[in-house]
Amino acid sequence: MDKIQTTKERILIFLEKNNIKKESFYRETGIAASNFKGVGLKSDLGVDKLAKILKVYPDLNDNLMWLITGEGELENNMVVQKEKDHQSGDLYNSDINDKIGDLLANLFAQYNTQDKSLMFLQSQINKIEKKYSKAISEQNKILNEILLATKLSAE
Repeated sequence: MDKIQTTKERILIFLEKNNIKKESFYRETGIAASNFKGVGLKSDLGVDKLAKILKVYPDLNDNLMWLITGEGELENNMVVQKEKDHQSGDLYNSDINDKIGDLLANLFAQYNTQDKSLMFLQSQINKIEKKYSKAISEQNKILNEILLATKLSAE
């Protein structure tokens, strides 16, 4: 077998040896197919994407040295894909719903944090505006006193 040059090419070999459809892989990992085609196939696989793949296919952890360096051989200890394909659609939909729920919860938490930050900043702006107005009033008062004193001394 020719030397595999990239981690992405080794992932494709892993998929093929385990009868995993590429479309299933892309769907389950959330990684775009374009990452594994053409020029994208020759580019490096980011750590975040590798982490996603290892989370979805934990058996690849046993093959980590092979996956990253190409050294050694791919050990085939995956659960037979046919069993995975027979999982109910409800399970898949449930997983998607959980992910969407988690995403929405994270977005809501970020919104709340940003909302609280904006409220805090607005209160700080209001305090600064009050101090500024007070300082301007005091400065105007002092300037008027100086003008009045100057007028009186000029007379």
